[in-house]
Amino acid sequence: MLKKWWHNTIGYQIYPKSFQDTNGDGIGDLKGITAHLDDLVDLGINVIWICPINKSPMKDHGYDISDYEEIDSIFGCKDDLRELIQEAHKRGIKILMDLVVNHTSSEHPWFQKALEEPGGEYGKYYIIQEGKDGKEPNNWRSIFGGSAWERIKDTNLYYLHLFTKWQPDLNWENPILRQRIYNMVNRWLDLGISGFRIDAISHLKKDFTYKNLPSDGVDGFVNGFPYFSNVDGIGTFLRELQENTFKHYDAMTIGEVDEGLPADVLWEFIGENGYFSTIFDFCHSTLHVNSTEWKDKPVEMIDELKKRLFAKQNTVKGKGILCNYLENHDLSRIVERFIPTKEIDFYSKSMVGGINFFMPGIVFLYQGQTIGMMDYQKENIEEFEDPTTFIQYDEYLQNGMTKTEALAQINLKTREHARTPMQWNDGKYAGFSSTEPWFSVNPNYRQINYDLQKKNPDSLYAFYKKMISLRKSDEFQELFIYGEFTPIYETEPGIIGYERRLNDKRVLIINNAKSTEAILQVSGTIKKILLSNYKNTVLQNGIIKLHRYQLLILERV
Repeated sequence: MLKKWWHNTIGYQIYPKSFQDTNGDGIGDLKGITAHLDDLVDLGINVIWICPINKSPMKDHGYDISDYEEIDSIFGCKDDLRELIQEAHKRGIKILMDLVVNHTSSEHPWFQKALEEPGGEYGKYYIIQEGKDGKEPNNWRSIFGGSAWERIKDTNLYYLHLFTKWQPDLNWENPILRQRIYNMVNRWLDLGISGFRIDAISHLKKDFTYKNLPSDGVDGFVNGFPYFSNVDGIGTFLRELQENTFKHYDAMTIGEVDEGLPADVLWEFIGENGYFSTIFDFCHSTLHVNSTEWKDKPVEMIDELKKRLFAKQNTVKGKGILCNYLENHDLSRIVERFIPTKEIDFYSKSMVGGINFFMPGIVFLYQGQTIGMMDYQKENIEEFEDPTTFIQYDEYLQNGMTKTEALAQINLKTREHARTPMQWNDGKYAGFSSTEPWFSVNPNYRQINYDLQKKNPDSLYAFYKKMISLRKSDEFQELFIYGEFTPIYETEPGIIGYERRLNDKRVLIINNAKSTEAILQVSGTIKKILLSNYKNTVLQNGIIKLHRYQLLILERV
């Protein structure tokens, strides 16, 4: 595999609205990121991905861009971004932006002109179709619920929006539009950013046969993913994007590619000359220990997780590098998803953090993950902020849930859990802001915060630092990036174990992801314990006795 500068990435995703407010308006900003660069250096971070900071009406918290060329004033200005890039580079940190080019905001000037003249130049920038029999062009359901089509005023014309109605999809079949996007991307790269995380990129290509399908819900709509996710021909767009932009800057790119990408085309996405540097692995994102499917079956869920993680590594093997992560801005917190509530403590939190940390691929952490921030359960639906939360809540009610049941379902999986303000200290508003934040701080911030853990050598934060240090060490870095991956203990319930090997170096990683002890046999000779989240480990005569939720990393001969 040809080595690239980004292969040693220890990445950190920042949701800027909730990271650090410096101007007292209750919203995080770019200067707030700059202010914490030394903290990220202390952790061991070398790449930062910032969620959208472009000008936006914030109907979808920045993923509805109304001006690709400008920074939204709530975050600051371009000079603030330049300062962040410069200060980050001084510390050996690269900056990635979020690139949202499947759709724009409905307030984007292009779309406003399209509404004025749907058949004109700008109307061709979007996907606008005639309705059928007084209804939408077809019965596709939006990913966020409801119809994927919105009528244009009192006409029989509809525009496509795979997400909210405030996010009209762009028409990538239009070469003039594509070139305008490429020019915009290059201007940001010229500014000094090192690459992009690319949002919703699987949806650029649509199947324009617009087939109606049998409804799969009481709303009369249907999940049309086969017609707008990784559709045949999307590679033409992705290759053109790469060759007109990223390739000329040796940019790092992370594609948000939907689960289900065929194994035989994976190399086209992340191979030596792939469309992207890497892609996120979504195989774990639907698992939740408190869901109807897995409630009271935590070990069985871990075994399903193991199967999915190992299958994905086997698929990718030899084709490229994955981006391994467990938390992001669209998921509830990892400990809530993988650990029964009564079992959440330092040991389970630290074990979970290491589940895929040492698997092949690069690593990305999410703000608050390294201190164990948790979900903030709400008692009333009105306490949420995200428009899509209310869309989903109404959909649950339409499907027959009571208000109590619908709220419980929202509390289980809402993406808003990941968007509560960062918990820096035990002061007012958790040190995030000097005024009331845009979104409520989790009340547990007095017990869970950065300052408290930074001072404690036995904290979760300290353990993440140890994991990062081991992964980045001169002795083992290449092994963890390029070494062979071999699953072990596959039939052991609740155990996620694998070996990494490069030349004469062999490292064994074992996660006991359950609440009871486990006794395992280990072959070969153990040279030393590289890392454990317990201070005492029983290892004798080829037998390992693992504590509950123990993460153990061994070097063996």
